[in-house]
Amino acid sequence: MRVFAHYSESKETGNQYRWRTLLQFGTSWEVIGSVVMKNPGSAAPLTPDKPIEDEETLCHLHPFCSDYDWFEFRGDSTMYRIKELFCAYYETKFGSPNLNGVIQIFNLMNVRDPNLEKALIKNKKELLPFSKTTDKDITQLVAPIYLGWANLGNDPLFLESAEKIFNVVYHEFDGKYLHENFKDNKFRHPQSLMLFHKNTPESKLLLQAFCQNTTTPSM
Repeated sequence: MRVFAHYSESKETGNQYRWRTLLQFGTSWEVIGSVVMKNPGSAAPLTPDKPIEDEETLCHLHPFCSDYDWFEFRGDSTMYRIKELFCAYYETKFGSPNLNGVIQIFNLMNVRDPNLEKALIKNKKELLPFSKTTDKDITQLVAPIYLGWANLGNDPLFLESAEKIFNVVYHEFDGKYLHENFKDNKFRHPQSLMLFHKNTPESKLLLQAFCQNTTTPSM
């Protein structure tokens, strides 16, 4: 797995931002799924002062976005849980867990900090153009789409964005693993679903719901 994203650090506040994150598997650059979560966590750029210059790599990245520099990142635990989530999805759907393509990661906010409370404090300091990119992110979604922002989607600062994304995924991308009523959904974060609580009956049910795209999966 290789990880690519846009990255910036504010000189005024020291806030770090990561957005338009891509997890690339195998040899393909075709998008094979998307995830929307809370905010970027611990994954750090390999060379924060030096964006990617390799022309062959940029040839693949620029069709996704050429407005900002691209950086290569180290993967973090959440990204590997996303990999496991989509391996399970593709094994259920096609009988093979092997991934070949790109999984996109989007977030309700793009302030980078593994501590959500600290990220929320940082998020209040400024509003750079890329600190929140919901409207553009929606235009770049590709199914299957997993929504995993946990309780942050109920926060008054993010509820409108979360509901907007939810409605698009449910109605336009056939996200039938979701309940039609926004408030009836857990939006379980991949770390919880695939790691911390993966053996609970609820997590097993939610995983199969996503893999089978229904709220009443066979177990």
